[in-house]
Amino acid sequence: MKKYTILLTLVLFTLIIIFSCENYVTSVDPLIDRVEDERLTSEGQVDFTINGVHTRFATTHDVLTVLACLLSDELFFDANVPNATFPTFNDIDIGEITLDNNSVDGPFDGLGELRFFADDFVRRVGDIGDFEVPAKKSEALFYGYLYGGIARYLYATYFGLSENVGGGVIDEGEFIPSVDMYALALAKLQLALQNTSDEYLTRLVNSIIARIYLYTEDYTSAATYAGNGLIDGDLPFQSQHSVESDNYFWQQAGIGRTQCVVDWRFLDYIEQDPAEEARIPLGTIMGNNDTLYYMQNKYPTENSPINFISWQENGLMLAELDIRSGNNAGALVRINAVRASHGLSDLTTADMDVLILEREKELFVTGARLVDQRRFDADYHTWHLGADKWHYFPITESERNINPNID
Repeated sequence: MKKYTILLTLVLFTLIIIFSCENYVTSVDPLIDRVEDERLTSEGQVDFTINGVHTRFATTHDVLTVLACLLSDELFFDANVPNATFPTFNDIDIGEITLDNNSVDGPFDGLGELRFFADDFVRRVGDIGDFEVPAKKSEALFYGYLYGGIARYLYATYFGLSENVGGGVIDEGEFIPSVDMYALALAKLQLALQNTSDEYLTRLVNSIIARIYLYTEDYTSAATYAGNGLIDGDLPFQSQHSVESDNYFWQQAGIGRTQCVVDWRFLDYIEQDPAEEARIPLGTIMGNNDTLYYMQNKYPTENSPINFISWQENGLMLAELDIRSGNNAGALVRINAVRASHGLSDLTTADMDVLILEREKELFVTGARLVDQRRFDADYHTWHLGADKWHYFPITESERNINPNID
């Protein structure tokens, strides 16, 4: 009997503590250094949420871009470079990426969060219902759909189930091949277009859509959307960084720390035409083996922004489409307009070889080279690793362990 009395006393004491704690917690004023989840579903917190999605995009885009440059033939890892110590970077460089590569884990998880934040933002806007300022609702939906589309684009472009099979997963679902993931991205981006009347934002989304169509070889659709895309004078769409949330190029492939250095051919491009330094800025670092290596200096500070897409890329997409349709003269005009924006002299001819080289220089360290190597390889032999090496980043072991739909 005594033991039950003691047990009852303990239970009552525990309940008193629980209810006391509950009363104590509910009487605390709202947090002043963050916004609690339920409070985000309000018109007054839309700007806060937009900034949060912007930030998650930035911290995902910069890491993925560095790793894409490393898996491509733009950057390479060499242990003779001071502070180059990550074996996971070396594995990415040579295309022998294990499923538990922790340098891939971070951006894969970050991309999942970006996708969730964007989709959940759209849900919250629906839960809010009518807005006092209707334009704010359209802005919120625009960015929710934009980043939802970008997240799916990034899955399709950079991740894969196996070495040569691109695609991703959503909410621990079944594997979605790249072609289908791109279709999901396009659907989101079309919804973004429906929620803006801003001319620049409309051109921006058209350019992103054009890029997806170009990558999926739907050249007719690519031409339509690129024709309505970014134009000379438009600002690039960029991921924004800061001292508090630093640029990953600066942090791991630049002045901050140089784990990844630039392929030697980029120095050759500058030696052939010194004006190329305007779009291929390089710095130097002396190796432990007394070899002079070259680092990218396109992102020289912690807060250097990184282009996601620009009017120059849109111009080169149109140039490629011109060449594919037999209009090399039109392509030359577009290529020279892009070169002129950097003070470079005009070229006299344009063909696919010229176009591929111009893309390589113009889109230096922006993550585009990896995709170009894959898509041009069949005809122009642009892939630098063996066919059995990773052409994408693997869907991570942690995802495979918790996802019953992924072997």
